[in-house]
Amino acid sequence: MLSFPFQEVLQTVPKFCFPFDVERVSQTQVGQNFTFVLTDIDGKQRFGFCRLTSGCRVCICLLSYLPWFEIYYKQLNTFADYLAKHKEDDLNDMLGTLREHPVPKPNMPVNLSVHSCFVAPEINGLPTIPENRNLTEYFVAVDVNNMLHLYASMLHERRIIITSSKLSTFMAFKMADVVCL
Repeated sequence: MLSFPFQEVLQTVPKFCFPFDVERVSQTQVGQNFTFVLTDIDGKQRFGFCRLTSGCRVCICLLSYLPWFEIYYKQLNTFADYLAKHKEDDLNDMLGTLREHPVPKPNMPVNLSVHSCFVAPEINGLPTIPENRNLTEYFVAVDVNNMLHLYASMLHERRIIITSSKLSTFMAFKMADVVCL
């Protein structure tokens, strides 16, 4: 793990990376991506983008103040590939490059390595389908009537319980609900 100055955050993050009993998870469980949000006392949000590897024994987590879901999910998948191929040096090099890279301006390309690049998203741009994975998964899984009920309930600040058998699906729904507001 690279050094990170906020020890309190480092103590909290594992609880969000593994929000379940690891011993009860099947070794055949496939990897999945999900996100959590840490909110500080000033209301500033820090996003945790996570990738559980197959078997759910290892979680790669990137912390960022930038809600760049698609970019970080792509990076997490690349990191998981490096781990699966035992290329820890490549993984550490890429993590170091990502950590030291300044925040790019919107629509500017960023090259982290020979195999990894992305374009910084437009800050004020609206998410689109199919580019936004969370929104796409939400629209595929929820029918229009339930979407309208959820949206109306959110506008009326009602309590809503959302359940899912997959953590990645649950997080996609939650993040898509936030985008819809």
